[in-house]
Amino acid sequence: MKRGYLLVAGAIVLFSTIEVVSKYLQAGEGAAGQVGPLQVATLRFIFGATFILALLAGRRQGRFIVGAVREDGLPIALLGVVGVFLTFFLLHEGIESTSASTAAVIFSMNPVFTVLVASLILRERLGLAGWLGVGLGLLGAFIAVTGFRFSGLFSREDFLGGILVLVSAVTWSLYTVYGKRYSERHGSLVLSFLTMVSGSLRLGILLAVQGGWGELAGYNVRAWTWLLYLGLVTVGIGYILYFEGMRRVPASRGASLFYLKPVLALLFAHFAL
Repeated sequence: MKRGYLLVAGAIVLFSTIEVVSKYLQAGEGAAGQVGPLQVATLRFIFGATFILALLAGRRQGRFIVGAVREDGLPIALLGVVGVFLTFFLLHEGIESTSASTAAVIFSMNPVFTVLVASLILRERLGLAGWLGVGLGLLGAFIAVTGFRFSGLFSREDFLGGILVLVSAVTWSLYTVYGKRYSERHGSLVLSFLTMVSGSLRLGILLAVQGGWGELAGYNVRAWTWLLYLGLVTVGIGYILYFEGMRRVPASRGASLFYLKPVLALLFAHFAL
């Protein structure tokens, strides 16, 4: 179990850089013009899926993909819609309208929702201390989204961005809890690959509908380097560490390590942005 926590913690360190690097790209820093939020989300998971497919091929585990599709193709595809398409479309759109550090703080509220979903779906017991933690977490989300500034709250751009990130935290929690059973059944690599394919396919279709694929030709080497980092490191390696760790520990406890994320993200944002 100790190894499981270490794997999840390693994933959280990588995840803590997502908002910072995404904000850097979406603000137009170091790129030939802005890299749009949908482009960032789509390319991240195309690169991530390619990386994991190469690992599966290298281990000669392609047959496990076929087996997973035959047994649980539909629920895994739906997991990809929720955990990849919805989560990261909303997250990157939210980052567009709020700061990287605020987005990281809000997204780190997902353990609150993971605990609630796990208690309902996986029947993981939640004692008094757990419910107090949930209450404090929800209060923290309220503070992060509103900042106790209520004047013109619904018309503020950063409020909308915060809400989008908060909803993405909810969908990630659903993905974490429901993904646990399929990760145990088919392996973290197979689950990660199939959900990425499902999610990135929908992101790519949406990008095509918006006519956004043509913008890729304008990105410079630095932009592509950071996009590859988001795809290969934070998605490829990060997902492997996260689901391999979550497979070994209770969903609610493993997800609680996300509370490390805002501390790390604030430090990264301070030095990088």
